Amino acid sequence: MDDFMSRPIFVHASPRSGSTYIFNVLRRMDGLVAFNEAINDVFSYYGKVTLQRFKQGQKWNVNHHFLERGDFHEFVEAWDEVMRLYPAFPSFREYLPDGGRIRRDLQGYLGELIHYARRKGKRAALCEIHSRGRVGALRDAFNGFHIAQFRDPISQFGSFFRALEEGGQWNYLVFPLMELGLAGNHPLYRTVPQEWRVPCLPWPERDRAQRWASSIRYVSLVASVENGSIERSFRWHLFSWFLSGLASISYSDCVLDIDKLYDDPAYRQSTSVALLAEIGAEPDFGDLNNYRRYYEFEGVDISAICDQVVGAVRAAEADGSLGRSTASLGSRPPRITVHESVDLLAEKLGESLRRFSTSQDRRYVATEVWHSLVRQHRMIWCNPSIRMVAQRIYPLGAPVARLARLAGVWK
Repeated sequence: MDDFMSRPIFVHASPRSGSTYIFNVLRRMDGLVAFNEAINDVFSYYGKVTLQRFKQGQKWNVNHHFLERGDFHEFVEAWDEVMRLYPAFPSFREYLPDGGRIRRDLQGYLGELIHYARRKGKRAALCEIHSRGRVGALRDAFNGFHIAQFRDPISQFGSFFRALEEGGQWNYLVFPLMELGLAGNHPLYRTVPQEWRVPCLPWPERDRAQRWASSIRYVSLVASVENGSIERSFRWHLFSWFLSGLASISYSDCVLDIDKLYDDPAYRQSTSVALLAEIGAEPDFGDLNNYRRYYEFEGVDISAICDQVVGAVRAAEADGSLGRSTASLGSRPPRITVHESVDLLAEKLGESLRRFSTSQDRRYVATEVWHSLVRQHRMIWCNPSIRMVAQRIYPLGAPVARLARLAGVWK
């Protein structure tokens, strides 16, 4: 893979960080075939025919009005040539890969997407939200040009909360638990002090019932009226943002701050110049918007939690464990030192806290409002007894549920 078109572009982001917007910017460039979230469990449930329609039942405004075609349009076009190689349920499987190497089946699938673009005389751009822990391994496997993208973390958490408030969706609030928990035995995530760690639940490759039960248990940890539940969720979010961001930035060629891209014309221009030099065409950021989502939750000291997260990361940096764990994520040394990456993220978190503290648009969420949302949207499976029974009948019930979901897609 020495020629230019075989050198893929990877964008490593997280949910609600402007990842779909940057995907769309790259999608509009003639020399690229852009794929949005190739590492995605959704393909395990939906086939070629239903894939384009599965988001029709969206219950809230995701602010993706800029899309002229569905998120997965490119996968539908490539389906017959590529998707036979898709590995089932890859999103969090070996998210922090042992020995800095991605699985052979995932490498084969992504490699075929890259070759698909090349056969069209174009270059592949893969925009991911399940790749920040894999950047070092992906660099080893494909080389390429890697972009680490992030957003104001306090505002991002507000966007996670908005999905619950407006659409009853837990998936964004639960995402940090999946990152921190399913790879929780890796030394990088052991940076989180014991009292704040997410339980490390089983996620076996071939046991769908156990994966379902583990994911529901993570939902139940967030969907809770216990004292401190929203505080724990915010702390988990910050650790996920910081540690996964560190893994991504350390091995990337370029760092993209989506807020700064909107606020700072000079930064936007320098980013355009960098992408022009790499891609050979200038990106169009003319339709970029910034949605700041600041929520103040009753009883949650956001400033103190920010200090806790930065303090834990700085302590791990000082004793060398952070450097060792980060270096294990790739077979080659990180491109950016751990110290530089930590400084960059700590500065961004400090800026986020200052914006939050001075914002005139903060929305206050009383504890009772949070409890009301939990009671309204908490699933029956969050009950441990019901979940255990459901796990036993999952092999029979899940196919029926999937058929019902697909039937809903077609309505």
